[in-house]
Parts: sequence; C-alpha cells; structure tokens
Amino acid sequence: MAILGFLRDFSLHGYDLKNRVASLAGHVRPVADGTLYPTIKKLEEAQCLTRRTAPGSVAAPRHMLEITQTGTDQLRRWLRDPEQGFITDDNKWYVLLAFLHHLENPREQALVLARRREFLDQPTQLFFDEHGAPIPPELLDSPFRKGLMQIHRSTNLTEIEWLDRQIGDLNRRAGFAVRQRGAE
Repeated sequence: MAILGFLRDFSLHGYDLKNRVASLAGHVRPVADGTLYPTIKKLEEAQCLTRRTAPGSVAAPRHMLEITQTGTDQLRRWLRDPEQGFITDDNKWYVLLAFLHHLENPREQALVLARRREFLDQPTQLFFDEHGAPIPPELLDSPFRKGLMQIHRSTNLTEIEWLDRQIGDLNRRAGFAVRQRGAE
C-alpha cells in the first residue's frame, strides 16, 4: 500500500521511494532492497506501476516509477476495504491513514475510520496471569507495565476523540446525518 500511496502522490526514483517508505514504517520493519524491489517488480507485472527513464540530476539517467490507472484503482480498493490487520495493527494503520486521502469519497473515508473506532472500543488486555485470565491494570505489580497501560489508554482516548471528530466531519461533507455516540 505504501508504494502505491507514495507513487499516487508523485513519481519517484526507487531510492527515493525506499527512503519514504522507511520514514513511514522503517522504524518497525527495516526496508530491505530484497523486499522492496521484488514488490516493485510484482506491481509492475500487475500493471500497477511503470518505469520511465528521466535525466539524472548529476550523472546517469534515473528510472522513475509512476503509478498507472490500474495501480490507482488497486490502491483505492485497498483503502476502501482494508484487511483487518490494517485496522488493528497500529503501524499498518498509520500507513493506511497516510494515504486515506487518496480515497476521495468522504463517506468511504468515514467508514474506514469507523472500523478503527469500533476496534478501539474493544477492551484491551495486554497482561494475563498464569491461568490465562486478564490482569486488570490496577492489579499490575510492575510500574512499567502500569505505565504502559496508562500510555496505551491515553493514546487510545486521544485517537478516539480525533476519530469521532473526523467521522462526523466526513459524514457531514457526504450529506449523512451525524448522530452523537450514545444518543438514541
């Protein structure tokens, strides 16, 4: 998704694309040439992107990567109906969020955000006892685990507030009536 998302912004040289993908997600999963370039090749074979030669700024010509209409359509399909991992995994979610503006329909954008909102409404259990029962945050012995839970809770609350505002705004722009959460 990141490759097509960045190329939807503008054409890029492979090296520049690698740096952008690494800036977005490389802190979690390093972007290796052995991963990036085979993926680019597969996307090229699927006619999602093309290469063109452009003059180099200093030396040899550069191979620029450009998204095709097929690639744009694929990106929008991925954005419109993301796999569940893109909703539940924070790092994948950030990638999806970085390119959600390429899904131009505000109602479709709101529906994706609503999926994340529903996920965040689920209770989070990070720690369990030896029998597999969840340990409530207030019963954790470790100050570090308590801190982790506090940070996690604060981050989720901030994201929920942002999601609620964005979903409401997008639904208004799409002409949908906006109901307050909990209103009947």
